[in-house]
Amino acid sequence: MATQVQVSRIDVLSRPKPIPPGHIEDRRSVYWIDRAPPTVGPDGTTKCRMNKHQLSLVKVKDLHPEYLGDRPTPIWAVSLGALGAKPRPRLDVLCRPKALPADYQPKRSVYSTVPESAKRFEATGRLEQLAAPKMYGELKIKNDTEWDWGEWRSEIPPAAMKATATPRVETLSEAKRWHPEFLANRTVQWAVSDNAKTSIATIRLQQLSRPKSRGGNDDYDPYKVPRPALLAQASSRISELSTPIPRKVRQKKIV
Repeated sequence: MATQVQVSRIDVLSRPKPIPPGHIEDRRSVYWIDRAPPTVGPDGTTKCRMNKHQLSLVKVKDLHPEYLGDRPTPIWAVSLGALGAKPRPRLDVLCRPKALPADYQPKRSVYSTVPESAKRFEATGRLEQLAAPKMYGELKIKNDTEWDWGEWRSEIPPAAMKATATPRVETLSEAKRWHPEFLANRTVQWAVSDNAKTSIATIRLQQLSRPKSRGGNDDYDPYKVPRPALLAQASSRISELSTPIPRKVRQKKIV
């Protein structure tokens, strides 16, 4: 009598899940095909059989009956008739080069040719004066001991120092006055007026400034929902307004 071997629960769970009889493996390609692709044969190559249409597509395309290929050589053989032909008068006229206009001037050479008269030319006094470089006065460079303002001679002429401005210049040199209604920027610290310090709030202002009375309840919690609000029932109009639009209602999927 054979003995039964006790198999633990872990051994049963560790076994791979059996494949059902009608299982089909996933396709190897994302493209749909009519039949399974050919597989590699015993010799390591894939043998395929083409149909008539595929055989016709792999054939070389036939050339057009009137097609003329390239010449075998760039040297064209001239016939004897062409060698002994004589051109007509009209052909002689057409083969002549086109005549240039009467006012045509060719391009000048890059190298200018100086005439002999220009070589023997003597410049005038005015031309020599214009050709001479401009002479600048020496810049005043201060040494280390000459930086004091008192050691410098003023470049302002004495007549300009003693000049007196005209009434019009003095009028223009006056600063522009502010507009009568101009208000400058207020300071950061505002001075409180005496009237504001001694003012008394009205009865209405005192009523608005008082905190809301809770009836002596110091442990009031504003986030606590009262009992009547929990037991309240919405009216028919509120229920109608809170109902979603029928076209937007989706049934819940039950798995």
